[in-house]
Amino acid sequence: MVDLPEAQFLAPLEGMRTVAWVSVGLVAVITFIISIMLVRGIVRPIRRLTDVAAAVEHNQPFEPSDIEDLTMGHDEIAHLGRVFGGMVLSLQNGLKERKRAEEALRESEEKYRSMMESMKAAVYICSPDFRVEYMNPAMIKRTGIDVTGEVCHKAIHDLDERCSWCVHDKIQQGESAETATLSPKDNRYYNVSHSPIFHQDGSISKMTIYRDMTESKKAGEERIRLATAIEQASESIIISDRPGTIQYVNPAFEQLSGFNREEIIGQNFRILKSDKHDEAFYREMYDIISHGHTWAGRIINTMKDGTLREFETRISPVKDSSGEIINFVSVNRDVTQEKALEAQLQHAQRMDAIGTLAGGIAHDFNNILSSVIGFTELALDDAEKGTLQYENLQEVLTAGSRAKDLVLQILTFSRQSDQEQKPVNVQLIAKEALKMLRASIPSTIEIKQNIQSEALVMGDSTQIHQVLMNLCTNAAHAMDDKGGVLTVDLVDIKLDTEFISDYPELKPGTYINLTVTDTGHGMATDVLDRIFDPFFTTKEKDKGTGMGLSVVHGIVHSHGGSIYTYSEPGKGSTFRVFLPVLKRRLESEERIERPIPTGTERILFIDDEPAIVNIGKQTLESLGYDVVTRTSSIEALEFFKTQPDRVDIVITDLTMPNMTGEELAKELMQIRPDIPIILCTGFSVRMDEKKAMKMGIRDFVSKPILKREIAETIRKVIDSL
Repeated sequence: MVDLPEAQFLAPLEGMRTVAWVSVGLVAVITFIISIMLVRGIVRPIRRLTDVAAAVEHNQPFEPSDIEDLTMGHDEIAHLGRVFGGMVLSLQNGLKERKRAEEALRESEEKYRSMMESMKAAVYICSPDFRVEYMNPAMIKRTGIDVTGEVCHKAIHDLDERCSWCVHDKIQQGESAETATLSPKDNRYYNVSHSPIFHQDGSISKMTIYRDMTESKKAGEERIRLATAIEQASESIIISDRPGTIQYVNPAFEQLSGFNREEIIGQNFRILKSDKHDEAFYREMYDIISHGHTWAGRIINTMKDGTLREFETRISPVKDSSGEIINFVSVNRDVTQEKALEAQLQHAQRMDAIGTLAGGIAHDFNNILSSVIGFTELALDDAEKGTLQYENLQEVLTAGSRAKDLVLQILTFSRQSDQEQKPVNVQLIAKEALKMLRASIPSTIEIKQNIQSEALVMGDSTQIHQVLMNLCTNAAHAMDDKGGVLTVDLVDIKLDTEFISDYPELKPGTYINLTVTDTGHGMATDVLDRIFDPFFTTKEKDKGTGMGLSVVHGIVHSHGGSIYTYSEPGKGSTFRVFLPVLKRRLESEERIERPIPTGTERILFIDDEPAIVNIGKQTLESLGYDVVTRTSSIEALEFFKTQPDRVDIVITDLTMPNMTGEELAKELMQIRPDIPIILCTGFSVRMDEKKAMKMGIRDFVSKPILKREIAETIRKVIDSL
């Protein structure tokens, strides 16, 4: 072994050590450089990308410029930066869209909730497991409690449980449902709508809305009641628009007018106008209603068949919520028959008033006639037949008889006296009257006659003749100037209920209908209303007294009939007389002229008129009677008290001062119940024959008293004892 010097041995080692340290330093430098490069090229970009990702994760703002330098170049880091940047931008955009969607959803939910909270309708939402998950304030107010979380049908529903589950079944099938209920909680009507709410998991919730229909239901019921009332009203109701076009009529209008709805709806009100009102009348009416006021009055309208009817009418405007007039409602009550009855009542009242006057005149006139006829009969007894004196007295007696008949006509006119009636053949009277009439009227007037009826009526032939002559004479006067045609019809007619609806004074049955028609100047309405009034006439003073038609009216009514008139100016006049037909023919008694009966009995004769007492005494004494007279009922009673058995019969006037004949008769019968009494009167509304007989008076005689009449009455009473 060779020993080397230590220095020689260590020299290579030092060299190697130096190389090693140089190598280590070089590696360190390279490592450092590489580290720096790694930090700058990889770590820092990745950290920046990580920071950007963290910012995006926390919804912090991020802009593309934040990593713009990382995307430059073509190395992997740049590629990674570009990819990561795009991804981050897409994510950020998605997050922004989501945020906007969430904000929109939140706003929608807020609006929805605000709407639900402010709704007047009560709303609740039921979860898929049938529990209340939401109630709006209106629902809470309605139920009075918040029942969120409780089972729906137990907590809320007014329907029964079975029906509630039926609704749930429909909701679970995705269908809506609607019900109506009267809530026992508040006694109000609700319309209840149930709607499904679909969830992403396939489950379905239910939203229920309660709408209060109480007021609308009541309004609907009110409208139904109103419509029913209008449809069933007896008054005629018409609704039109503002220009006057008819939009509705009720059944009463159809029945009364003859128009059906299809014919009248769409027509203007003018279709009902008549010529009974002038244009000023309609202008005033429209002016009132078009200014929002109600017009009320009577109006005459034309029906479909051309007839006229009078109505009591109220026309009212109908306004909308803004106060604008949109319709007119006309309510019309038919007063045609009512007006006719009113006119008849007024006429009857006038007749009653005049009848009272006529009765008073008749009483006094009969007393005067009693004197005239009585003294004439006494004078005739002393006059030699065939002499001028006898003939003159006969004329006076005839005139007195005519005056007596005139008084009877006055009482008949006033319906306060019953004329003796018997079966009369009107046909014979009519033919006789027309023969007389032909000779008395101008040849320019043609007479047409249709005399068919052969029926009998119970009446007075003279009065029926007077009726026919008066009507024909008036008709002839109406055609004096230009001539014309006078038509007289006499036919049998059977009146049924429908016919007499226009003739309220008649009853159903068989009548003789006497119709007198002329083609003269006719009469206006104001004249027609007064033609039967006494002393009313349109003739000149020397051509009429105004009593003709008054007497006709009285005669017709005393025969149980009625008379009606129709006339228009320029279209002539028609008078229709209805007289009830006699059901069976009555045999008239044969009158045999007999001598005037006489007697020797003692008579107490009482009358407050001295002239009548004088006549009575002379007349009765000429018949052989012993007559005691008094002009005072008080004095007569005192005389009777002194010697009641010396009087065989009492004849007393009815109307006397201090004590009437009725009162006197009662006093006399208290003294002597079997005393026969005859009551005489010129006229009385308090006493008639039936009443006199009922109180015990034996007979009743009307003034003026004729000799034969009183003689036969005395014998009848005395001989019946």
